Amino acid sequence: MTSPATCHWHPDRETGLRCGACGKPICTECMRHHPVGIRCKACGEPAPLPTHAVSPSYFLRGAAAAVGAGIAGYAALYVLLRLVPLAGVFYFFLMLGLGYAVSAVVGAAVNRRRGPAYQWMAAAGVLIAVFPTALGALANFSVGALIDLAGVAVAVGVAWTRLAR
Repeated sequence: MTSPATCHWHPDRETGLRCGACGKPICTECMRHHPVGIRCKACGEPAPLPTHAVSPSYFLRGAAAAVGAGIAGYAALYVLLRLVPLAGVFYFFLMLGLGYAVSAVVGAAVNRRRGPAYQWMAAAGVLIAVFPTALGALANFSVGALIDLAGVAVAVGVAWTRLAR
């Protein structure tokens, strides 16, 4: 007759349970309930979601997309605000659109992945687009400057929340 198995993590505890994945003997304290049976501590840990993974290739793709979207956003804002009459009336709507567009470009470049790294990339893309405006607003502090900075905050907020987990 064989001796009873002892828990892999607690050798002083006898058990008749085994992990359904690796087969290690486990006690009731080390047991994790899983949709397909019981698992040990090591096998029962949930796998990280692939939508939050940041590999070097995705990081480079996201950063390049953020820079490209920022430059394109700057060009679009320049044309709209300088050449289109009364475009400044719709400034906040333009900033909402800028934040949305930059986050959409970054999200598409990284296969719709989400997480803090991609949020920072999208925020940087928005800041690239509005850098001359924000710099001018900080240099010439006035009521118009506050409106410009509020628009920048709106654009960054939209880009940030669209790529949140």
